[in-house]
Amino acid sequence: MTAWTVLRRADLSEDAVHAAFVKLIKLDSTPNDPKLYVFRSVRNAAIDLAKARSRRREEPLSADWDAPRPETEVPNADLLRSMADLLERLDASSREVIELHLHADLTFQEIAELLGEPLPTVASRYRRALDKLGKEIKVRHE
Repeated sequence: MTAWTVLRRADLSEDAVHAAFVKLIKLDSTPNDPKLYVFRSVRNAAIDLAKARSRRREEPLSADWDAPRPETEVPNADLLRSMADLLERLDASSREVIELHLHADLTFQEIAELLGEPLPTVASRYRRALDKLGKEIKVRHE
């Protein structure tokens, strides 16, 4: 999920995770905070991949909403697509904080450390993004 928050494509995210774990396997010692270290390594690998693609002027990154999905019926599929669309409209940094908190189950402190930003910045970015999403949902359902 961490790589996907940066790259927005499943195939590229898999490449980033692979690159990060190849580096992790070569470590001589265990990091102080293994969970944060893995998230940071995967995120950095995703950022490096995005930069490399940008330098090569490859096609722009776009969300991989057409990735294979389970064959089972998903309740409220339209609502889920609508929410995914709203998330894509957020700026990348706000979207990343929401996805790391909700999907990766990271605390705001862990996200702040991962992103190298102050805790209040991360928390306020999350709150502002949720406020914006709430307003968009309200507008759509009026």
